[in-house]
Amino acid sequence: MTAARLAAGCLDLLGSVEGPVAVTAPAAFCEALRGRVSLAGDGDAVNGAVCVFLREPASAGPRATRLSALAGRLPAGAPLVVVDHNQPRTWWRRLTGALVLASTGQLPARARHPVAREVHAHGFTIECLRLADNERIQLVLARRRA
Repeated sequence: MTAARLAAGCLDLLGSVEGPVAVTAPAAFCEALRGRVSLAGDGDAVNGAVCVFLREPASAGPRATRLSALAGRLPAGAPLVVVDHNQPRTWWRRLTGALVLASTGQLPARARHPVAREVHAHGFTIECLRLADNERIQLVLARRRA
Protein backbone atom coordinates (compact mmCIF):
# COMPACT_ATOMS: atom_id res chain seq x y z
CA MET A 1 0.00 0.00 0.00
CA THR A 2 1.41 3.37 -0.96
CA ALA A 3 1.94 6.17 1.54
CA ALA A 4 -0.47 8.37 -0.42
CA ARG A 5 -3.25 5.78 -0.29
CA LEU A 6 -2.70 5.16 3.40
CA ALA A 7 -2.68 8.91 4.09
CA ALA A 8 -5.99 9.26 2.22
CA GLY A 9 -7.52 6.54 4.39
CA CYS A 10 -6.30 8.27 7.54
CA LEU A 11 -7.66 11.63 6.43
CA ASP A 12 -11.00 10.03 5.63
CA LEU A 13 -11.23 8.69 9.19
CA LEU A 14 -9.84 11.87 10.76
CA GLY A 15 -12.55 13.94 9.14
CA SER A 16 -12.56 17.72 9.00
CA VAL A 17 -10.11 19.06 11.55
CA GLU A 18 -9.83 22.78 12.17
CA GLY A 19 -6.20 23.59 12.82
CA PRO A 20 -2.94 21.65 12.96
CA VAL A 21 -2.65 17.86 13.11
CA ALA A 22 0.20 16.12 14.96
CA VAL A 23 1.74 13.31 12.93
CA THR A 24 4.15 10.67 14.22
CA ALA A 25 4.99 8.68 11.12
CA PRO A 26 7.75 7.98 8.59
CA ALA A 27 8.78 10.84 6.32
CA ALA A 28 7.07 9.38 3.23
CA PHE A 29 3.74 9.33 5.05
CA CYS A 30 4.20 12.91 6.31
CA GLU A 31 5.01 14.01 2.78
CA ALA A 32 1.81 12.36 1.51
CA LEU A 33 -0.16 14.40 4.07
CA ARG A 34 1.57 17.70 3.26
CA GLY A 35 -0.81 20.09 1.55
CA ARG A 36 -3.87 18.03 2.49
CA VAL A 37 -3.85 18.98 6.17
CA SER A 38 -2.01 21.51 8.32
CA LEU A 39 0.88 19.64 9.96
CA ALA A 40 1.74 20.71 13.52
CA GLY A 41 5.23 21.48 14.72
CA ASP A 42 6.63 20.02 17.95
CA GLY A 43 5.29 22.72 20.28
CA ASP A 44 2.11 23.63 18.39
CA ALA A 45 -1.36 23.14 19.84
CA VAL A 46 -3.17 20.45 17.84
CA ASN A 47 -6.76 19.52 17.04
CA GLY A 48 -6.13 16.01 15.72
CA ALA A 49 -3.39 13.42 15.35
CA VAL A 50 -2.20 10.50 13.25
CA CYS A 51 0.19 7.88 14.64
CA VAL A 52 1.70 5.19 12.40
CA PHE A 53 3.24 2.06 13.97
CA LEU A 54 3.83 0.14 10.72
CA ARG A 55 7.23 -1.57 10.36
CA GLU A 56 7.98 -1.00 14.05
CA PRO A 57 8.26 -3.60 16.82
CA ALA A 58 5.39 -3.88 19.28
CA SER A 59 7.68 -2.75 22.12
CA ALA A 60 5.51 -1.33 24.87
CA GLY A 61 7.86 1.47 25.97
CA PRO A 62 8.28 3.51 22.77
CA ARG A 63 4.65 3.03 21.73
CA ALA A 64 3.36 4.09 25.15
CA THR A 65 5.60 7.17 25.08
CA ARG A 66 4.23 8.27 21.70
CA LEU A 67 0.60 7.65 22.65
CA SER A 68 0.99 9.44 26.00
CA ALA A 69 2.63 12.42 24.29
CA LEU A 70 -0.23 12.63 21.79
CA ALA A 71 -2.83 12.28 24.56
CA GLY A 72 -1.16 15.17 26.36
CA ARG A 73 -1.33 17.42 23.30
CA LEU A 74 -4.90 16.67 22.21
CA PRO A 75 -7.92 18.46 23.68
CA ALA A 76 -10.90 16.42 24.86
CA GLY A 77 -12.92 15.10 21.93
CA ALA A 78 -10.09 15.49 19.41
CA PRO A 79 -9.63 12.63 16.92
CA LEU A 80 -6.62 10.31 16.73
CA VAL A 81 -6.05 7.82 13.91
CA VAL A 82 -3.61 5.00 14.70
CA VAL A 83 -2.23 2.77 11.94
CA ASP A 84 -0.80 -0.65 12.76
CA HIS A 85 -0.36 -4.14 11.39
CA ASN A 86 -3.26 -6.58 11.45
CA GLN A 87 -3.56 -10.34 11.04
CA PRO A 88 -5.87 -11.17 8.13
CA ARG A 89 -8.59 -13.79 8.62
CA THR A 90 -7.97 -15.93 5.52
CA TRP A 91 -4.89 -18.14 5.34
CA TRP A 92 -3.54 -16.78 2.02
CA ARG A 93 -3.80 -13.19 3.21
CA ARG A 94 -2.28 -14.19 6.53
CA LEU A 95 0.64 -15.79 4.69
CA THR A 96 1.16 -12.65 2.59
CA GLY A 97 1.05 -10.55 5.75
CA ALA A 98 3.59 -12.80 7.45
CA LEU A 99 5.94 -12.42 4.47
CA VAL A 100 5.59 -8.62 4.55
CA LEU A 101 6.37 -8.63 8.27
CA ALA A 102 9.34 -10.95 7.76
CA SER A 103 10.75 -8.52 5.18
CA THR A 104 10.91 -5.91 7.97
CA GLY A 105 12.42 -8.32 10.51
CA GLN A 106 9.15 -8.89 12.40
CA LEU A 107 7.55 -12.19 13.40
CA PRO A 108 3.97 -13.04 12.31
CA ALA A 109 2.79 -12.56 15.90
CA ARG A 110 3.47 -8.82 15.46
CA ALA A 111 0.19 -8.60 13.48
CA ARG A 112 -1.79 -9.72 16.54
CA HIS A 113 -0.83 -6.77 18.74
CA PRO A 114 -4.04 -5.30 20.30
CA VAL A 115 -3.57 -1.68 19.23
CA ALA A 116 -7.16 -0.62 19.97
CA ARG A 117 -6.83 -1.79 23.58
CA GLU A 118 -3.50 -0.02 23.83
CA VAL A 119 -4.98 3.25 22.54
CA HIS A 120 -7.96 2.92 24.91
CA ALA A 121 -5.59 2.49 27.86
CA HIS A 122 -3.98 5.85 27.02
CA GLY A 123 -7.17 7.88 27.50
CA PHE A 124 -9.03 7.45 24.23
CA THR A 125 -12.47 6.13 23.31
CA ILE A 126 -12.41 3.86 20.26
CA GLU A 127 -14.94 4.85 17.62
CA CYS A 128 -14.08 2.82 14.55
CA LEU A 129 -11.67 0.24 13.20
CA ARG A 130 -11.11 -0.18 9.46
CA LEU A 131 -9.00 -2.72 7.63
CA ALA A 132 -6.91 -1.91 4.56
CA ASP A 133 -4.51 -3.59 2.15
CA ASN A 134 -6.21 -7.00 2.16
CA GLU A 135 -6.75 -6.81 5.93
CA ARG A 136 -3.01 -6.46 6.65
CA ILE A 137 -3.33 -2.92 8.04
CA GLN A 138 -5.76 -1.59 10.63
CA LEU A 139 -6.76 2.03 11.04
CA VAL A 140 -8.22 2.85 14.44
CA LEU A 141 -10.19 6.05 14.99
CA ALA A 142 -10.30 7.19 18.61
CA ARG A 143 -11.24 10.38 20.46
CA ARG A 144 -9.50 11.87 23.47
CA ARG A 145 -11.53 11.38 26.64
CA ALA A 146 -12.04 14.33 28.97
